[in-house]
Amino acid sequence: MATVYETELDSRQRLPMARIIHGDAKRFRVTALDSGDYLLTPVVSMSERELEILSNPERVASIKEGIRQAANEEVTRYPAGHFSKLAAELGDD
Repeated sequence: MATVYETELDSRQRLPMARIIHGDAKRFRVTALDSGDYLLTPVVSMSERELEILSNPERVASIKEGIRQAANEEVTRYPAGHFSKLAAELGDD
C-alpha cells in the first residue's frame, strides 16, 4: 500500500518535500499525468559544465591527481585568506 503525505506551498510558492523524500535522491523529473497527478522520478543528471569537465581527459587526470595528493597528505595547507591576499597583491581581485 502506498504511503500518502500532504504538504502545501510555502510563502514563496515552493512545495517543501524534505519530510516526504527519503534516501539520497536530490533531483527529480516531474511528470504531470493526464489524471492531474504528478509523478516524481529520482534522476541523476549533470550540468553542461560537469559534462565539459568529464569529457576533457587532461582535466580528469588533474582532478584524480589532486585527490591522490590529498589522500596521501601531499598538499600544502595555507591559512584562511591566503589566496584572497595573493589575488589582491597580483591585482586579480
